Amino acid sequence: MLVYAMLSALSPARAVIERAVEDGVVPGAVAIAGTDTERWIVSVGGARRLGGEPVTPDTRYDLASLTKVVSTLPAILKLVADGEVRFSDTVQRFFANAGWIQMPSVANATIAQLLTHTSGLPAWKPLFALTNDRHTAIANVLQTPLKYPSGHLMYSDLGMILLGAIIERVSTQRQDVFVRTSVFEPLQMLNTDYGPLVGVPVAATEDCGWRGVLLEGVVHDENAYIMEGVAGHAGLFGTAEDLAIYSQAWLSLAGELGPDALLLAAVKEHARDNKERRALGWKLAGDQSVVGRYASLNAYGHEGFTGTSLWLDPDQGWFAALLTNRVHPDRSRGKGIDTLRRDYYEVVTKALAK
Repeated sequence: MLVYAMLSALSPARAVIERAVEDGVVPGAVAIAGTDTERWIVSVGGARRLGGEPVTPDTRYDLASLTKVVSTLPAILKLVADGEVRFSDTVQRFFANAGWIQMPSVANATIAQLLTHTSGLPAWKPLFALTNDRHTAIANVLQTPLKYPSGHLMYSDLGMILLGAIIERVSTQRQDVFVRTSVFEPLQMLNTDYGPLVGVPVAATEDCGWRGVLLEGVVHDENAYIMEGVAGHAGLFGTAEDLAIYSQAWLSLAGELGPDALLLAAVKEHARDNKERRALGWKLAGDQSVVGRYASLNAYGHEGFTGTSLWLDPDQGWFAALLTNRVHPDRSRGKGIDTLRRDYYEVVTKALAK
């Protein structure tokens, strides 16, 4: 009876997703929601690619920037919990030549600043147009001049690439190996990993003219692609079910992620400007966030360029994820993705908030 009642309460959320698929906002989608102990598939619909196989609950999606909070953040927290790094450590501790002969430089940026996007680094640069070598790409970021003063909030892929490099420097393992053994396997997230993927159902992203192929199981993000598909800012693929497992671990402060105090510190506000609020890695709810009007101010989450998103509300006791491939067959599609996200999270909030 409880399951039936909850599925009935979530039917408006299902309708939001089904309408978006019918209207062509997204080719397909999997949506899931729940609490710290229960989860429900809200909607599964559309196709993995136009004219192709239908989406199923086990379809893997290119998580894009969800990589930042599902891979890079927990890996850093693991190293902090183990005493290997501190949030106050600077990039220079790990890379002595960072920002060489620059003043100021990224050498003085701290791990905390990289996590909160306040290091002063620019948002992005086309590494893929400069090199196809992973080590050269990282070296390029290490020598990137700061564009903003320290403390200025500017969402930056480059900072997350450096965090991935720090993870690898300290652990002596490539990020995909370290996060698989230290995070995904302990949590039983067995369908989450970096690509390329072969032999599993995966949602297509862009028909990429530069690479000359429709991307299926190959990372969409160009900079992650030239980094062998493994980077701190993008590259991860996963299922809705695994994101539910991950969300429940955060809501229940699971020991596999770290001590309670560390996890609670990670989701507190550490930076803000007139547009957004930032925790460590995570975004926090605000007037312009896609989590909508009804979430608490302590809700935290993230979005990915490919059409993915994940939000959790510890005060109201719910999480929700929406996986789509809105960039298929090209990135000009899916203009209504943020409206879809906001509509979805608002109706989920109404159904699940305590």
